[in-house]
Amino acid sequence: MGVKIRVASWNMYNDVWHSVREAAESRTATRFKSCSRLRFLSERFSCTPFDVMCLQEVSPLLISSLQKWCAHHNLTLVVPSQSTLTSSSNKCCVLFDKKFNLVAKKHFHLSEAVSTHLVGYAHQGESDIEEAFIKELRMRNSMATMLLLELPQVGTKILLTVCNCHIYWNPAYADVKLFHTFLIVKELFQFVRSSLESFPFVPLLLMGDFNSTPCLVGVAFSANLVLQTSSQHSQGSPADGQLSGVYELITTGRLSMKHPHHPAHLRKDEAFLKYGDLRIDPFQSAFREVKP
Repeated sequence: MGVKIRVASWNMYNDVWHSVREAAESRTATRFKSCSRLRFLSERFSCTPFDVMCLQEVSPLLISSLQKWCAHHNLTLVVPSQSTLTSSSNKCCVLFDKKFNLVAKKHFHLSEAVSTHLVGYAHQGESDIEEAFIKELRMRNSMATMLLLELPQVGTKILLTVCNCHIYWNPAYADVKLFHTFLIVKELFQFVRSSLESFPFVPLLLMGDFNSTPCLVGVAFSANLVLQTSSQHSQGSPADGQLSGVYELITTGRLSMKHPHHPAHLRKDEAFLKYGDLRIDPFQSAFREVKP
């Protein structure tokens, strides 16, 4: 008999219901926003006691209250280190029931991942467009929280990996969004393999705010939105039914260089041909395949 684990994901800052209400009530102080969101979180948890909760864009001012709330509800809270909690960073926190044991954790930093995986691709003077792409990617102060959890059971152990992420939002940088996602998934699998002596079947949950939809949407780009690329960023009209770059990569495990969101296609520069097709182990999407 399988074990059912209830998981939730919520962007605490960019929430339409709260934003409209706070604007109508002229609530601009951070403390009002924090109280409102913490109250909403309590209401949702009282209706459905989730086993794992992934929160994005958590205000540093809210973390202290969130710690007290977790202690009251017998939850463990994992947050990025205090040194990384800046006003411009995307803070991804994970709450989980204390019945889980925390086996390992990793805080993903996009700028560090770019230095590890991509800096070798760009060479001074070889391609200004490629250097601009890597610079744009490194500028995104974005993090993700990766956890390896163990649920002790009689006679066996159940392992679960959770990755809570927040993907860059701007559709004018579709290739940046794509590689942001690609690097997170790449390091997620490296994290699991390094945390276990062998690599048995471990369910992986990729959660968060992806700022992406399944279908590719045509976007016209202004020249002043793109660094050193002029009109080469225009992706034109998408084919009917074509998936967005982020969604296609995650759900199929592959993204061709010919896809409109691959930098080789989007930026029209031969320097990106060496990046090749992107490949990862695919995930099952909650957009199309919701299991009971």
